[in-house]
Amino acid sequence: MAEKNKDVKVKKQKEIKYRSEEQQEVIRFIIILVSIFAVVGIVYGVTKIFIKDEVKNTDDDIVAGTVNYDIVSVGTMFNRSEEEYYVALYKKSEKDAILYSSIINKYANEEKSLKVYFCDLENKFNEEYYVGNENSNPKAKTIADVKFGDFTLVKISKGKIVKYVENIEDMKKELNINTEKDNNK
Repeated sequence: MAEKNKDVKVKKQKEIKYRSEEQQEVIRFIIILVSIFAVVGIVYGVTKIFIKDEVKNTDDDIVAGTVNYDIVSVGTMFNRSEEEYYVALYKKSEKDAILYSSIINKYANEEKSLKVYFCDLENKFNEEYYVGNENSNPKAKTIADVKFGDFTLVKISKGKIVKYVENIEDMKKELNINTEKDNNK
């Protein structure tokens, strides 16, 4: 029996000896490849079991960004390309903000209207220029002097403030706008 075990060992050694180094490299590569597939399969299986479809969120739609050239900051309101235009400055969260906006949009839709820019005084860049109606500066001509109230309409010509309006009635007169309410009087 001892001879039989020797024969088996000799055959195994002969088999191993007959494998070239290239064959051994191919076998190692196949073993590594099978191991990688096994690990990926296990990770995928564990993920499928433990992580449910909670991750799917279809509420978020991707929307292309747009630039609104009608909105300015106080710092840029003096350097627009038009020679003469209006800037409406107000807080968008004010209760009358929709009224201001609708009057200005009505004017902007007129045939011979000047360009109108909007400026939100709640914007971080504009906060320092908002002081409320008591401390506003209607005589301001440059950026260094401006202090705006709750609603201000300024007319700018050649980079300088030429008209400063702080109430809705004066704004309607300046823009030549009559509302239905005014017509019923």
